[in-house]
Amino acid sequence: MCIESLYKNGLIVAIFGAVFTIVIAIIGWAAMPGIIASVSKKTLVLEEGNFVWNMWSDPPYPIYINFYIFNCTNYEDVVRNGTKPVVVELGPYSYREYRKKNTTVEENPPERVYYREHRLYYFSKDTSGPGLNLNDVITTVNPIYVTVSSYLDRLSTNDSSVDSAVNLIDNFLKDRGESVFMTVTADELIFKGWPLDTYLRIQDIFNPWPPFFPDRPPDLPFFPILPPDIIDEGVTLGIFKAKNDSNDGLFLVNRGTSDYRLFAKIEAWGKTLETSSAYLPYWPGEKSYCNEIRGTDGTLYPYGIDVNEKIWVYQTDLCRTVYAVYEQHETFQDLPARRFIIPKSVLENRTNAPENECFCFDEEDEGTCPNTGALFVGACYGGAPLIGSNPHFFNGDPRYITGVEGLSPNQTKHETFFILEERTNTLLYASKRAQLSIDVRKNRLSATANLRERVFLPVLWYEENAMIDDETAKKFNLFTVIEIVLWTLFAIGLVLSVVGAILIASHFHKEKKLSKIV
Repeated sequence: MCIESLYKNGLIVAIFGAVFTIVIAIIGWAAMPGIIASVSKKTLVLEEGNFVWNMWSDPPYPIYINFYIFNCTNYEDVVRNGTKPVVVELGPYSYREYRKKNTTVEENPPERVYYREHRLYYFSKDTSGPGLNLNDVITTVNPIYVTVSSYLDRLSTNDSSVDSAVNLIDNFLKDRGESVFMTVTADELIFKGWPLDTYLRIQDIFNPWPPFFPDRPPDLPFFPILPPDIIDEGVTLGIFKAKNDSNDGLFLVNRGTSDYRLFAKIEAWGKTLETSSAYLPYWPGEKSYCNEIRGTDGTLYPYGIDVNEKIWVYQTDLCRTVYAVYEQHETFQDLPARRFIIPKSVLENRTNAPENECFCFDEEDEGTCPNTGALFVGACYGGAPLIGSNPHFFNGDPRYITGVEGLSPNQTKHETFFILEERTNTLLYASKRAQLSIDVRKNRLSATANLRERVFLPVLWYEENAMIDDETAKKFNLFTVIEIVLWTLFAIGLVLSVVGAILIASHFHKEKKLSKIV
């Protein structure tokens, strides 16, 4: 009777354990992903007052932007003898960034929301480099002088009236102490700004076109006019001045209420509602690949991202849409996550990446049609000779790196990447990195007469870092807890199955022994 009971109990335990294990497996590996998907699709929408809306409109996590400035140590030799520029990187000059979106939900249809994101920056000495302060003196390339000289170089060379005007402007710049390089403080270079009245005086000469000049060539761009939003009553210009206590324009994004795949997708952008469009006005081809606005603003991503597809992000700083690709799986703050990077192909040359053809204005002029690793961002700043790239020209043409002494590209320090929570694609960490350089070369102004090699001379680079706070990250631990519980239950089911099997085996073993005795 005891042996028979052992068999029955073992059979019951084994069957229960097997069934229990199968049920847990079905729930954990079949039903649970579907449940998570269903919940994510319903909750990852921009509904006023919900968790996603609040985190998006007024980020609870700290955001910092770090500036690294290139100080040119041999600027006198560069101007006098055409020596290769030598730069020393100073930084980081760190600022705490505060963002707040001002939103308006469309009434009909209600699937979209307009917003302007207001930003404020405050210097953070604690997170800046040791011994650095905003009064540090920097010598860097003078964007005003180089912009004027670049424009004058496009004018006719066989006209005495033009030559006279060029000489007049050259002397005017000399009298004002303007040259290829300038000396400013770190504060003036980044946000505060330096005096701009010289440039405005020259701007008045060319706008409108001087009547004593020959007819303006149809292919000659207008003299770069500084937008009103980057100058104030003090008439000063800072590289990032226009971004402080300001916004990057008006965005129209999909709320994802009707189709989760469209969640946070930018449908239009512009400085005003009237100028908003799904296409940018900067690059050749009205509706070209280069002008098309795709994806999100980089703070939100839709559910169900395929790691084999590109993730598109519109970058106002670069005046274009870029894309990221999947690199690897990793764990971040104890959460399963996926890391995405901006690949080399985004800034690849036209030969290796034909889609980038439309970022080229003049194939005979490398300043407006750069090679791999550089972008003519002057296209959206009045034609100024501005070049965007990765810091230290990481992933760029080696000529850009060797043309300036002191550059040392490093993937860990200079690559843009972001990390998304694996199940919901919530942004856990992001580091956006970009560099601003100026196209410096010999032209018609006297201060450039001794320059030898054309270089893209870096002014500064910056990294904008954002990381999800602990409190918000804990909200995603629910998924982890559920997984732990399911694995625990699965293990219990396996243990029960094994115990049942042992009991059954014990039954047969004892039965065999009894049969031998009999």
